[in-house]
Amino acid sequence: MRHIELIELIYKHRHLIDEAYKGEQVESLPSELIDDASIFQKVAKQYELSDSYVQFANAMLKRVDANYTFGDYNEEIKLLMKQKSDYLESKEKAILIRIKELVRTLYKKIEHRDILINARINDIVNDNELSIELIIKDAKDVDERITELIQAHIENLKILGKELRGLDVELDDMLIDIGLDMLPFTDNIHAYNKRLSDFILRTEKRKQQNINLSSLCNKILKEQDNELKSLLLSNYQLYHHTLKERKTGNVKSLPNSIELKKSSFMDMLSKLLKIEKRERKATIEKPYVVSSTVELKAIRLDLIQQDIIRDKPQDVYSYILQHSELHKFKEDELDKSFAFKTYLTIVQNNRESIIFETNFNNNNIRVTKWI
Repeated sequence: MRHIELIELIYKHRHLIDEAYKGEQVESLPSELIDDASIFQKVAKQYELSDSYVQFANAMLKRVDANYTFGDYNEEIKLLMKQKSDYLESKEKAILIRIKELVRTLYKKIEHRDILINARINDIVNDNELSIELIIKDAKDVDERITELIQAHIENLKILGKELRGLDVELDDMLIDIGLDMLPFTDNIHAYNKRLSDFILRTEKRKQQNINLSSLCNKILKEQDNELKSLLLSNYQLYHHTLKERKTGNVKSLPNSIELKKSSFMDMLSKLLKIEKRERKATIEKPYVVSSTVELKAIRLDLIQQDIIRDKPQDVYSYILQHSELHKFKEDELDKSFAFKTYLTIVQNNRESIIFETNFNNNNIRVTKWI
């Protein structure tokens, strides 16, 4: 079967495939969906979509299954290092081609993993059907995995940026381009870690509040409400509580039946209040609220780039981080974030003026020189 025929087959049976993708049970499947394309497979006497098709659909729709495990790609890295060793011994061009293909594949997997992590976090944060205990467990599991992936991601960057350099000029150029494209993934994975940690903290607080409310309700039902009564008796006039302490005991402050009648209430009110009509002569003034001053901060990118061209720093990122334009963000602890974004913009727009070194600076960003 050719690829165009596969597309036509999926389109022909699109409604049936869509029903199965949504979790509905399907029967009387055409044999071509089982034998020719293996879109369906039989599991426990029932037909369901094959894992390969579900993974394909989820990848195209940027969705992720709850049981999906995010890979660290250590096996791919080991294979790259083995192929490097084989190439250094044999100098076979075929091995070099395999290395280039594996580097491209590894980049695609890392990019796809970034999309899936974001999708999984969105599923966890926005899920209202699961119990709060299961939500916290899922969030902690993913957060723990992301923490492991951060270190693995740094190691992957070092392999791609250092260990494979020098084998071939074309490979070096490709590694530089891929290394730049992977820098946003480094920023993203740290952001995912922070977002999940904040969500777990908020959710655990909400869980504790639910426990406290449930405990209070249980005490009230069992008439173990001494603490609640004590609270209601304190400052009842200020807090409008329903209990008032008297010599004869605690009396509920409830209105009489006559006080609930509208006519009786109006009569009582008219006896207590005497309202006189007074003419008011005053100029109408429109109150104006003085708006608070909002300080807008921006980076003058052209100024930073002019200084870089003039000074030709040996480490572009560290130079940007120390630039006076970034000092305005130190108070909010956003200087590193804006320095990284500025670094990406300048490097991507001026690749011909950049030399990438094999070492990394203190911020785990590859050292780049301006020439």
